[in-house]
Amino acid sequence: TGDLQRIAREAGVMDRVVFVGRIPDQELPAWYHACDVFCLPSIEPAEAFGIVQVEAMASGRPVVCCQLDNGVNWVNPDGETGLAVPPADPAALAGALARLHREPMLRERLGDEGRRRAFRLFTAEAMAKATLAVYREVLSRL
Repeated sequence: TGDLQRIAREAGVMDRVVFVGRIPDQELPAWYHACDVFCLPSIEPAEAFGIVQVEAMASGRPVVCCQLDNGVNWVNPDGETGLAVPPADPAALAGALARLHREPMLRERLGDEGRRRAFRLFTAEAMAKATLAVYREVLSRL
């Protein structure tokens, strides 16, 4: 966080940025519920999934992420549960966040759909059923 704090200082936004450090797992739901939008600005394709997106979605929060054409965008389909912007495009990222700030109905719709998607696809039971379905499909071909 040292580099990020330096960047925030240089940009003159330290009075509007809070660096909270590591948040204990048991406190995460409160942080998700305290926000209006969750942003995963990762630009690296190595960010293959982004479990934090599922956590935010389960809390009914829309997600803004980068279009990485991988699991990140499978978790958060653009226009369904949040918005996806081109990677390394700060103006597009700011625009998506501003749009969700300006459009509370969109924010609510995306958050609601995100919550439904999180509980439909990412619970332990849902993932176990999906895994079993894959096994059954493979076995049916033998």
